[in-house]
Amino acid sequence: MATFKQWVLILVLQFTWVTYYAGANFCKVTVSQPPLMEGYPASKYIAIPCTFSAQGCPTSTPTILWFRYLAHTHEALCTPNCINSTKFKVSHLTSKNQTQLGINEINEEDSAIYFCGVAISSSNSSTSKQTGSGTVLVIRESGTYSRGVEYSMLAISVVLFLYLVALLAVSKLFTKPKRKKTERPVNVCGGGSKVAVCRAIAKEFGKKKRNRQRRHGQLDKSHKMDELS
Repeated sequence: MATFKQWVLILVLQFTWVTYYAGANFCKVTVSQPPLMEGYPASKYIAIPCTFSAQGCPTSTPTILWFRYLAHTHEALCTPNCINSTKFKVSHLTSKNQTQLGINEINEEDSAIYFCGVAISSSNSSTSKQTGSGTVLVIRESGTYSRGVEYSMLAISVVLFLYLVALLAVSKLFTKPKRKKTERPVNVCGGGSKVAVCRAIAKEFGKKKRNRQRRHGQLDKSHKMDELS
């Protein structure tokens, strides 16, 4: 069974054979392609772009060819006419040096490596016929998985929102200011058999306080009499 490198070699040889034209002038063609593209059957269509440049080449319309490498074989899709014009279509813009391969009704079987080839018909220089490095096209199933992830993320967001609301409500409930209780006068003496003793002590303190006040009053009067005399 041929390996990938052998198939690529066969593809290049086939491309060289198909694009062989007479001529001796120097001509260099450069081809570039996107390395990877993805598509979904729901879109039904995809276009693979290809950009090229030609240095020192005659001003003639280039020949565009497209090939693809499948799991164990390769196909010549458009060389330059497409083998299936309903499925494949080549669009070419000469002024911008761009071309593209359009694929209709895409499905998973269209997953492959697509090669773009460009040849200048009026030159047989070895560099006048070049292929791009290939575009890996992956056709995935309809975005069921991505929609499932979307729904999961939405559900998680709703749960987190409800959790935050509940957390705020609980925090407000526990941080609610409490009402201050009416303060009552403190009963120093308390109750029971110690009431009489406590009252007697309070009465004695009252007497001493009054005596001190009387003494101060008498002293004030004596000072005033001394000042008048």
